[in-house]
Amino acid sequence: MPKKKTNKELLLDFIDSVKDKVSQQTQKTYLQISNTLPFNVLTTQSTIIKKLNDLYKNPNTKALYLNMIILVRRHNGEETDKLIKFRNSLRDDIIQIRKDKMSETKKELPNYNELLGKLNELKGLNYIVNYLFVKHGLRNKDINLKFVSKIPKDKEDENYLTHSKSKAQLDINDYKTDKTFGNKSIIITDKRFLQELKDLKLKDGEYLIKKKNGDKLKISSFNERILNMSIDKLGEAKIFKVLIAHLLDKKDFKRIEELVSSRGTSISTIMKSYNIYNNGDDEKKNTKLKEEIKENIED
Repeated sequence: MPKKKTNKELLLDFIDSVKDKVSQQTQKTYLQISNTLPFNVLTTQSTIIKKLNDLYKNPNTKALYLNMIILVRRHNGEETDKLIKFRNSLRDDIIQIRKDKMSETKKELPNYNELLGKLNELKGLNYIVNYLFVKHGLRNKDINLKFVSKIPKDKEDENYLTHSKSKAQLDINDYKTDKTFGNKSIIITDKRFLQELKDLKLKDGEYLIKKKNGDKLKISSFNERILNMSIDKLGEAKIFKVLIAHLLDKKDFKRIEELVSSRGTSISTIMKSYNIYNNGDDEKKNTKLKEEIKENIED
């Protein structure tokens, strides 16, 4: 009788079959899951559901684990109908958790004018980073920029920054959703930004945020560094929520549409994940805003 394969072996076999169809980050996440699950993914569906309910309370965790389990079982010709039904049943719980978090965040966050006031008190690199968060809604990875005298034709997996007397240009190629939205080019003519950037006296090929020896930071170290640099250590996601709340209050749908492009995201993602009105108390307002945004973009 052949030896029963471990979860890791089963997952590696699945990954080998799909090759480049699953991102490296997803592969890494699934491998971590396969190493921690205390049961075999090819056991009965009822056992898997019971084990997941016993081991994990968070529905997001259960859904993540189920995604991996279902893919591996399909690859091995095992039934998945009960697992899919169970995963679907978790959606309401996941939505409620998101709404609860949004409601808590709404009470904790500063308003946009307070954010602008704190931005204007900053100088140098701290000003540059937070300006890009507050004014353009960029993510951390977008700001992992390499200063160059001229944007190269062969861009590789780098984000570039260059400037002249009248403008700065960000050429962003390596970011969270680059496979979907492609290259992002952002032009900035703000005089304060240009002066702060000029005062940094960056050299050609130098990274905006770097190691002591000048090398590019690993993304984990970069994220930690930039979180500590963000206003009140809010981080880019919370700053973006403040920005979106401000624009929704103003009904500035044109500006929201611009952020769709600069952030590299979709209206649906913004309304679901970054809209602080997305909670039970403001559900009617949220629905109306969605309709208004859709109407304005389609006009």
